Amino acid sequence: MKGNDKVILMNDIFDENEAAQYMKSYMFIKGFAFGQELKQTVLSLAVARKLHDGQYRKDGTPYISHPLKVCTTLISYGIQDDITLSAALLHDVLEDCQGKLPMEGNELVLEYGLDQEILDIIRLLTKESGLNDYELSVYFKKIEENPKAALIKLADRLHNSSTLYTFSNERMKKYLRETSKFILPMASYCKKYYPEYNNAFCILKNNIEMLNSSMSVMLSRLEDENVMLSRLGG
Repeated sequence: MKGNDKVILMNDIFDENEAAQYMKSYMFIKGFAFGQELKQTVLSLAVARKLHDGQYRKDGTPYISHPLKVCTTLISYGIQDDITLSAALLHDVLEDCQGKLPMEGNELVLEYGLDQEILDIIRLLTKESGLNDYELSVYFKKIEENPKAALIKLADRLHNSSTLYTFSNERMKKYLRETSKFILPMASYCKKYYPEYNNAFCILKNNIEMLNSSMSVMLSRLEDENVMLSRLGG
């Protein structure tokens, strides 16, 4: 880690109205991490909040609410590993905070003092847009080989699947297909080959599967309605 004069200050001021929307989960993770002496998670919590400040999800909520949800989901499923929870909090920073990370994420280790394994997991999870099926298969295969990354990816997919109503029909269809073709098979593999996390992988897979099924039914109805409206309009 660099000298103290290079450490990025963490005592930033945040909008109180926005903070109220995620503070309950933020304080839950902070309290849990302090209680379990998860030093990297405590640090990652502050770093994630700083890097995602000023970013919002499609439903208008502060973006930090998403990684917080991913992390609390893993905690609720029995995951207490410091590295995994830290990477969960920061899993989107390389995709969404490039302007704040000009050193391609190396700041997380060199300036924020995080463990190299956390950065390695975040890099595994970072996905370029516009990948074809072969490229997606390579991407998910690499995640599948790292159970910590796989846990985060599945918790991320679970939360995103619960907010698919904010997607366009076309994007929703693409997302549901990707979930069926890559995410659910990956979850099945992880259930079988990582017995120490069997319970978490089992719950994540079942919940994603249920959401995927429900959203597929909803999408089908929306498309039927669109066809009917187009016929009436014609």
